[in-house]
Amino acid sequence: MKDFYDEQVALLAERNADALIDKHYAADAEMVVLSGDEPIIVKGSEALKTMFSGYLEHVYRGFISTEKFASTDDSIMFEATIDTVTGPVRIYDAMLLRDGKIVKHYSGVK
Repeated sequence: MKDFYDEQVALLAERNADALIDKHYAADAEMVVLSGDEPIIVKGSEALKTMFSGYLEHVYRGFISTEKFASTDDSIMFEATIDTVTGPVRIYDAMLLRDGKIVKHYSGVK
């Protein structure tokens, strides 16, 4: 699972939402993001591509570090620091995988 996580970070660095979603997310994947006043919930490849395209263009500026990482046979959870347009932020994510692809992704920012 650590290799999958490292590849996720590398795909974000490439700034290509289509490649990220096609390679790491199931066609029916769901993502729940708690980063603003209201939760963002998206489902399906096209919605995820749209969301990640906006994120990569308007928010994400790079990966800084992983503070905590845990995994099981079908899940990943981590705490990391990323650089954004407003400076470094701490993120907290959990991902459930099926057949090597993310089916549920929960993300929070502090």
